[in-house]
Amino acid sequence: MSPKLLIAFLLLPFSFAQAIPEIAGPITGDVRANQATLWMYAPSKSKCTFSYLAEGSSKKINKTGNLTALSNQAAKVPGQIFKSTMNGLAPDTRYQYQVSINGKADPKWKGSLKTAPVEGTSTAFRMAITSCMHIKRAQRSWNLLLEEQPDLHLTVGDTHYADTTNPTVQLEHHLTYRREKEFAKVLQQVPTYAMWDDHDYGPNNSDGTAKGKEFSLAGWKQAWPNPPSGTSKTPGAFFKFSRGDVDFFVVDGRYHRSPNELPDDDKKRMLGDAQFEWLLNGLKNSKAKFKIIASGSVLEHSKVDGWRIFTFSRHRLFDAIKEHKISGVMYIGGDMHKSLVWQHHESDRVGYPMIEIMSSGITNGKDLSFATIDFDTTVADPTARVRIIYGRGEKINTDKTWKLSQLSHANK
Repeated sequence: MSPKLLIAFLLLPFSFAQAIPEIAGPITGDVRANQATLWMYAPSKSKCTFSYLAEGSSKKINKTGNLTALSNQAAKVPGQIFKSTMNGLAPDTRYQYQVSINGKADPKWKGSLKTAPVEGTSTAFRMAITSCMHIKRAQRSWNLLLEEQPDLHLTVGDTHYADTTNPTVQLEHHLTYRREKEFAKVLQQVPTYAMWDDHDYGPNNSDGTAKGKEFSLAGWKQAWPNPPSGTSKTPGAFFKFSRGDVDFFVVDGRYHRSPNELPDDDKKRMLGDAQFEWLLNGLKNSKAKFKIIASGSVLEHSKVDGWRIFTFSRHRLFDAIKEHKISGVMYIGGDMHKSLVWQHHESDRVGYPMIEIMSSGITNGKDLSFATIDFDTTVADPTARVRIIYGRGEKINTDKTWKLSQLSHANK
């Protein structure tokens, strides 16, 4: 054998091993009263199937289905993204599921989820909120999050730090993180909704001028099993979902954003006019008790990259809530590598306390913190209880509760 052929032969096993992508997932995402979206990453041309049944049910009524490979995958990676929907589920019910790849059912591909109650009905549930995840930091707070047994998980940005609009590089970062055992377990056990911020949308503090943002958006839609995003006329990562009679408006603070450096005048936009109209119409038409606006950008605590330097956009939102007497609005933000809950100093413009829950730094920050909200709309005066939980080896809770009557224009 010639030296060249020998070298090629010796390198073949290594190259072949490198070409076989690792598996990532499963993830449960958009979960409704009667269906749930399932996501998986596996080698190309794999046959991915799933089975599921309600807790306590006989295995004889186990249901099965196939995961569908995306035919127009935005990222150029060796493996394949698979997505599908589990249908025919019962509301407010816990299910166990198992994914199989080419006939193999690994325990690592097993998970659970709890379906939502029927939209508009009174409910009590717990959600966890995170942002700012870093692969090279301590991951222990994910275990604390699981101990809280949330019904759903919302992450509001910096789900990785690729700092590019290249969907291939972005997906590689997503996959690397989803193979961390602590985070992987959360994604398997807790339905997760995701919104990007700057580092997983494009470069640091990036905005609507970012080159290649349309490719970033295409990749993002495939990387997360979110509800359908944007509208037929307005692209973006923004979407709405409901849990009983709590509505969530998850807004995209990057795709249509004006550059931070522009003068802070009435031409500067955080969401863009079309997305703002989508948000306002959603708030006005919502019959939910609580209406939650969530985004990666914070209202006040960033002096260089948040709503604080978008005065027109901030005031337009606050004034519209007051003008249209929209009750029960709260705000969720991330980005700052710390967590807190506070009342905005411009709440007079809203007509009641504008509460912001900032949850950030679950793996990127000294506190390793995250937040939970317990909603209870079954009581006469519905409540939202907010706790901040830190990951310094012990749990320290900051516990505050608001009643719906406190977040209302009635009698004012």
